[in-house]
Order: sequence, then C-alpha cells, then structure tokens
Amino acid sequence: MSTRILFSCALLSLLSACGGGGSSGAPAPAAVPTTLSYTDPTGDRWRLVRDASSTDTRLVLNLVGPSNFKSRGVGFNLKRGSGLAFATFSDGAWAHDTGVFQLKGSNSNFESYAGTAADPVLFVSAPLTSGDVLSTGIFQKDRTFAAKSLAQPLVQVAITLAPGGAGASPSGPGGDSYALQVVKARMLPDDIGGFDFQLTPAVIAKAKMADIDIAVGLINYK
Repeated sequence: MSTRILFSCALLSLLSACGGGGSSGAPAPAAVPTTLSYTDPTGDRWRLVRDASSTDTRLVLNLVGPSNFKSRGVGFNLKRGSGLAFATFSDGAWAHDTGVFQLKGSNSNFESYAGTAADPVLFVSAPLTSGDVLSTGIFQKDRTFAAKSLAQPLVQVAITLAPGGAGASPSGPGGDSYALQVVKARMLPDDIGGFDFQLTPAVIAKAKMADIDIAVGLINYK
C-alpha cells in the first residue's frame, strides 16, 4: 500500500477550488505510521508468513515452503522499503533459527563433508552494505542427516517501522516505502547425492543450489 500524502493547493489556478488564497504551495506533511499489520501471501509455495509472536509494532515473519517438498537449507535476500527497518532477536541476531535444519555435524571421525558438533554452523544473517537488504542463509552441511519438510517455519526475520517514518525517497518495490520484496533466493535440494570421495560429476551436479521464488505478503500501516 502506498503512503497517503495530503497535498495543499499549489497551483494558483486551483486556489478558488481549494477554498481561497493563503496557501504556501508546500505539500502538507505526511502522517508518520505507528503500527504495522501483515496479510500473508496465499498458496502452497515458498512464502513469508506472520508469526503469532508479532505485535503491532514488530512483525516476525516465518519462512515456509511447499508442503510436498523437502530441502537441506535455504538462503534469501530480503529488500525493505525506506519506511521499514530490520530488527534483531533477543540474542542480537538478525534471524532466528527455528530448529528445523540440523546445523551441527554428526560425524565422529572429523570428515570435512560431515562435520562435528563442535564445528561452526552454516547459519548467518546480516544487512548488506546498503542497509536495505537483509541476507540470510541456513544450511545442513552433514550429508548423513535427512532433508527436512518445508511445511513449517524454517527461519524467522523481524521487521519494524523505521525511525522517523519513510523519509522523502521511497525505496520499496513499486515506490512503496512500506513494502518487502525477496530479490534473490536459492535452496539446497533434497537429493544432493551420497558422499563420494572421488566427487564424481554426478554428485557435484546434484549439489548445486536451485533458484526459488519467495512470495511476500502485504504490509498495512497506520
């Protein structure tokens, strides 16, 4: 939804229709929203849906996928309009792991392809340099773990109103200051091939990430 801006009568030819003279010709200031709500996208597809923990000032959005597919991880870049801001969670992170993907390794022999419970996990989220795109990725690196169902919250991100409102230059999709858009997204497929110490061409081909589209709902504000 585009921000509603009330304009004063700026053209002399319209003064009589607007109730006489005395206008400075400057547009009236736009009201700054104080609350947010969110309408989920429909359909059985990749999408960002509202979590029950959301409030009227903070939207927590769950990434879910098609109910008849599985995956081993997903990454996406989320662009915000200038009236919105990305928010962190209680641990200071820009995204929240819901625990679906098994990020630790299970292998006790320290093979690099599987990892161990002590290894760093493949989960990261941070705004890009521009500040208007949040890049998030969460992946299983242990091939011995099964792929996971996508019909559940896989990872969460949070959105709030930007301090001071949208500003003068809307940067959201279609010029909407209060909008979100996934500009790039990829997933790690269910079948990435069994591990082969020779890393055959067939295994390498299966391990490639697949492009996906993630639907985003409508943000309402007042």
